[in-house]
Amino acid sequence: EKEYNLERSMNAMIAEWNEIEYEVKAYKETKTYIVGGIDDIMTLLDDHLVKTQTMRGSPYIKPIEKECKDWEYKLKYAQTLLDEWIGCQRTWMYLEPIFGSEDIMRQLPNEGRKFASVDQLWRKVLMETFENPNFMGQADPEKRLSEKFKSANAKLDEISKGLKDYLEVKCLYFPRFFFLSADELLEILSQTKEPRAVQPHLGKCFEGINKVNFLEDAKITQIISGEGEKVDLVTVIDPETPANKGNVEKWLLDLESIQWDSIRHETEGGL
Repeated sequence: EKEYNLERSMNAMIAEWNEIEYEVKAYKETKTYIVGGIDDIMTLLDDHLVKTQTMRGSPYIKPIEKECKDWEYKLKYAQTLLDEWIGCQRTWMYLEPIFGSEDIMRQLPNEGRKFASVDQLWRKVLMETFENPNFMGQADPEKRLSEKFKSANAKLDEISKGLKDYLEVKCLYFPRFFFLSADELLEILSQTKEPRAVQPHLGKCFEGINKVNFLEDAKITQIISGEGEKVDLVTVIDPETPANKGNVEKWLLDLESIQWDSIRHETEGGL
C-alpha cells in the first residue's frame, strides 16, 4: 500500500506538469517573444523537488526507485534551465535596443557579432516556445536548452564587459559623461549621427548649459542656460566635420573649451 501511494504521488506530480505552460508574450517591436509566469513555475519546481527527495528517502521506494531518480534529475535540469533562461532573457532585453543601433554595431563590431549569435538563438527558441509553451516540453534534457543558454549567458557577460569598457573609454575622454547614467550615455552613443540627441542630457553634463542652439546644418552657435540666457560662441562648433562626425565626445570637449572663451569674451565686453 505504501509503495502504491508513492507511485501514485509521483504520477500525480508528472501529470500536474502536463498543464504547466509559459506565458509567451510578444516583446515590443522586436518580432520575437519573452516568457512570463516564472514565479509560479519556480515555486512548483521547488515544491516538487522537496517531495521527490523525500520520496527517495522512503524505505518503500525500491520498486520505482529508478523512475523516481530520473524524475528528480528532470526537475533539477528544469530548475537549472529556468535560471539560465531568465538570466539570458533579462540581459537580452537590456542589450537588444542597444545593439539595434547601427552606430553601436559599428563601434563595437566584436560585441555586435556575439550579440547577433545570441539573438539568433533567442528568436529560434522563443518561436518554438510560442508554438509549444508547455514547460516540461521545453525542459526536455535532449533539447540541451540549458547548455545553449549557459553558453549564451557567457557570451552576454563578455558583451556586457565590452560595453562597460567602451563606456569607460568615452567617459575618460570626456569626463563630464560620468554625470550621466549608463542608459543615458548609451542613448547618446546609439545616435551619434544625430548631434541633437545630446540636447536632453546637456543640463546634467554642464551646470550652466541647459541646451545649445543648433542651426539647420547642425552647427552650434549659442549656449543657453536654464533661465533662457543666451551666449554666442566665439567659435562655431560643427559636429559634422570628419573628425567630429560619429564622435560626440570630441565636439562636446570643444564645447567645454569654447564655452569658457565665450563667457570670458562676454565678460570683457561688459567692462
